[in-house]
Amino acid sequence: SMSTAPAGYLFTLTHFDGDPDRVATPLALAVDALATGTDTLLWLTVNGAKLARRGAADALVPKSFPPVAELLAMYIESGGRIGVCPPCGKTHGVTEQNIVANAQWMGASALLLEARDRQVFSF
Repeated sequence: SMSTAPAGYLFTLTHFDGDPDRVATPLALAVDALATGTDTLLWLTVNGAKLARRGAADALVPKSFPPVAELLAMYIESGGRIGVCPPCGKTHGVTEQNIVANAQWMGASALLLEARDRQVFSF
């Protein structure tokens, strides 16, 4: 049967402080996307790179969604992949020692390769 599903999804997150719902939204979508069996990548850039630091999500409690830490844990436990913009991660204190599980450094050229054939959403 012909499938109209994309080869994968890419959710880019640029926000962190001051807007927990905006952080929770792409995570909630990414968890659902993984549940459909579709390859899913979350890319953290600009202030969104803060989410890559272990424990950083604990402070984010959205109004409309489950706690960000809970969504992040669900995403990671389901095998979701996380890419982190290297300069942004460095700016926000993300290191090899404190980076969250399933996360890898992902610079521009790697991200552009990953973005091909994926449906992209930005938050």
